[in-house]
Amino acid sequence: MPVQPRFFEGHLAVSSKLSRTAAVVRTGTALLDVALMMEQCEFQYVVVQDERSSIVGIVSRDDLHHYTDMVSGEAAGTWQSRPVEDLMATRLAQPSKSDPPPYAIEVAAGGDISCIPIVEHGRVVGVMTRDDILMSWSRLEPALREAGKDDVTQLANRTMFMRRLNEEWARSCRSTEPLALFLFDVDYFKQVNDLCGHMAGDDVLAAVGQSVKDSLRSYDVVARIGGDEFAALCFNCKSEAIDHPIRRIQKSIRNIKAPVGLQRSQLTLSIGAAVVRSGFSELTTDELFSYADACLYRSKAAGRNRAFRIILDELQSATPECVEEDGAGNPEGSADYIIHPNDGSDDDNIDLNRSCTISGLV
Repeated sequence: MPVQPRFFEGHLAVSSKLSRTAAVVRTGTALLDVALMMEQCEFQYVVVQDERSSIVGIVSRDDLHHYTDMVSGEAAGTWQSRPVEDLMATRLAQPSKSDPPPYAIEVAAGGDISCIPIVEHGRVVGVMTRDDILMSWSRLEPALREAGKDDVTQLANRTMFMRRLNEEWARSCRSTEPLALFLFDVDYFKQVNDLCGHMAGDDVLAAVGQSVKDSLRSYDVVARIGGDEFAALCFNCKSEAIDHPIRRIQKSIRNIKAPVGLQRSQLTLSIGAAVVRSGFSELTTDELFSYADACLYRSKAAGRNRAFRIILDELQSATPECVEEDGAGNPEGSADYIIHPNDGSDDDNIDLNRSCTISGLV
């Protein structure tokens, strides 16, 4: 029989020792510094605070070990400089109530407050006060992690992806490191559901998601953002190297076997990508998304199974340069363009032919 939770009368005392030695880091702290801190302290968890000293997240030793194991095959030193936010399963929202609880002064003075400890399987899993319940993070974390995950592909969902996009955008604004956003659509995916069934459709989505993830670096963020739409975020992705992951993804997708009953033997993707290499202060994440989405639309309009990308720069529009046919045998060739973010174009109706340079890849 399962052990029933037990509730006890009691008091929550404030320990001056723990309050002095708690493991706390600021957002933006490098993972190497977090690893060194956790080696020297006795705590299983690290509290992450923002510049206003508000708690925005919690990371554990297990999170850190899992991350370092995942990137162990990468070039040495790659993961050490990544921010602690990479390990956060979710970002904690600030409480809506601005008034401090009635016992705030008692806690600040080092006293204790009335509470009801909640014990389950011999462990304290929560503390109930007059106006709140403080739950064990080890119990909450799995639920919060699942809330940010897509059930079908096990990738990040749209909510988690947009949070990471905003975090990485702010980081790139400070560091001026390039940031790339990819959008993917599975070509003619409706045929998969109509001819093969939704179970086969889910299998295709899972295979596509894993293929995209395997084609990118282990610390890049890949998400399913709705239906057959995927997105990826690549950090410090040089504009001159943006074509390489696109071609890897396209090649990998073509190796996925189409489900039985589908008229096509191969699966393909339409891809749109936008890379910001400078001028972050003159752009927003919404505009970056709009540019990538416009490139994705261009890929579909050109016949699908294609990729278009745009390089966003603070310079004025440059003269288009013709690009030689790539190794995949692009019959139409391509052209590179650099645009100025403040080109006056309508964000809701971006004229790619006029305001920016697109490179078409097969």
